Amino acid sequence: MKQGRRTKVVDALSAWVLLAPALILFTIFIVIPTLAGIGISFYNWRFLDTPTPAGFDNFARLLKDPDVWQSLGVTAKFVVLGVVPTILLGFLLAVLVNANMPRVGLLRVLYFVPAVVSVAVSAVLWAFIFDGRRGPIAALMRALGLPNIDFLNDRTWALPALVVIMIWLALPVVIVLYLAALQRISPDIYAAAALDGAGTWRILWSITWPNVRGATFVVAILQVTNFVSGALDLALILTNGDPLGSTRALGLYAYLQAFRNTDAGYASALSVLQLVVVAAILALARLVTRRFTR
Repeated sequence: MKQGRRTKVVDALSAWVLLAPALILFTIFIVIPTLAGIGISFYNWRFLDTPTPAGFDNFARLLKDPDVWQSLGVTAKFVVLGVVPTILLGFLLAVLVNANMPRVGLLRVLYFVPAVVSVAVSAVLWAFIFDGRRGPIAALMRALGLPNIDFLNDRTWALPALVVIMIWLALPVVIVLYLAALQRISPDIYAAAALDGAGTWRILWSITWPNVRGATFVVAILQVTNFVSGALDLALILTNGDPLGSTRALGLYAYLQAFRNTDAGYASALSVLQLVVVAAILALARLVTRRFTR
């Protein structure tokens, strides 16, 4: 009995020792900055000035700020345009990667390329692709006799262009998660379906898709969180939130308030609003998950 207790204690201590480095880093780089940001949101603070208490003034200000509502609308567009295509495309590519098809080895190499390319390099690559004068898309459109579009400088097309880049960057993780789920499906299920005369599409949507439902919920939560950020780094590099604020999501607006206007208190209030939005989405996703997994 004592030996069993001692073993449990040793196992628990070993687990905490192994977790300690990650927990320390998480506390330093996530927990402390989050709590500090919440605290700063209750102050008026220009970086070079002394902070003064502001109460809820920063939150009252953001409710009256039309740019906040525009940024929330842009954030919603990122989520609506990006999440579902990322899930469906990731699922279909994972099915192809998992299949024993000719030349699938090349696909298994190519799909992971975005994961090893930095965001800055990706931005440079896609800036060339979307270039309205020298890019390959512009050349193709000229060859087809279509009107030229400078995607990243066009108010209509700038946001969809950023969404395309975000989907490209997100696909490696999505494909890996779906691959892990696909490889847990028993081959006997597919054999039984084939004996019953089910075709490829029937097997895909009636057997494969329902059996990766758990992975789909995980992917959906991750991608909603990803697209709520509104491509902060990409938008900062490629469009700086322009043209006319059409790519300025809430995260980028908070960044610009902090580092362009040096208004740390208001930027922190905007960040708290973004945190609340993400928390509300995750809570809703949890409720939906519980309902569909009963």
